[in-house]
Amino acid sequence: MPTMKVGFFRREKEGVVRMALKSCKSCKHEVDSTAKVCPGCGVKNPGGTVSQQVFGFVILLVIIVVTVSMCSGGGKEKHVQKVAQKASSDAAVPSAYSITRDDFREGRPRKVEVTLPKRLSDTELAEVAKAIRADTKFKAEKTFIGFRVAGQTDTAYWASASFDPDYRSALIGLGSKDYQALTALDLKAYPNRIGSWLRDGALGHVMVLFKQNDKYVIDSVFPSGGKNTDFYVGKKLPNGGLRLDDPDTSFNEYYVVDASGNLQGWGESGVYMTLPPFKPAE
Repeated sequence: MPTMKVGFFRREKEGVVRMALKSCKSCKHEVDSTAKVCPGCGVKNPGGTVSQQVFGFVILLVIIVVTVSMCSGGGKEKHVQKVAQKASSDAAVPSAYSITRDDFREGRPRKVEVTLPKRLSDTELAEVAKAIRADTKFKAEKTFIGFRVAGQTDTAYWASASFDPDYRSALIGLGSKDYQALTALDLKAYPNRIGSWLRDGALGHVMVLFKQNDKYVIDSVFPSGGKNTDFYVGKKLPNGGLRLDDPDTSFNEYYVVDASGNLQGWGESGVYMTLPPFKPAE
């Protein structure tokens, strides 16, 4: 019966499995190919050749390079995303504004009047106010900014902002959302409509003039959908206009719809308001 070398076989539950043997790269003693140390001379990795070691090292190096590349690539991707998000955020902030007045005296607050191309949200207004505060060669601790919107009919400020030194703002006229709601009004419910006008100041609303029986009626429609109704006595004017007097008021005020369709507000000092015709949504 042949002699079996100890260590050259491993016994399992079912049978005997012969293990792969290789010559030690140093002493040529037969060793298990998976042995970490030669039992004869003590050299490490006795069953591995130099080429195999080099190949293993190259594989390890490739793995390290790929891992580092993926990590750095992810960082670049995140950086690109941050830049894109910042650019998108910056694009949302309007940069167009026109300074119509800039008054500054040493020791006094700086007073600025600005015209905007459109109504802004609270966030946009704050960003523009900060830009205007920095848009000067004067350094004032306190700054007051009055905003108007291009095309607005109300001569008062649409909004104001101040730095003292913290930022504060106040909306005086019709806000952006309310303005959009009014311009989108459907006035088809007024088939006998004579005219309509948009008041864009504080408590902004649309004024709708129509005739009911022998009286002239003005509905003031607000962004919330509510409305006020007032009755007037009408009188034709020689120039083609229409004068509207409120019989229930003692103030010397009245409206005039001129020949061009504009609505004028008249008082003791003359015309205090002129509103152009408002084109309702179709």
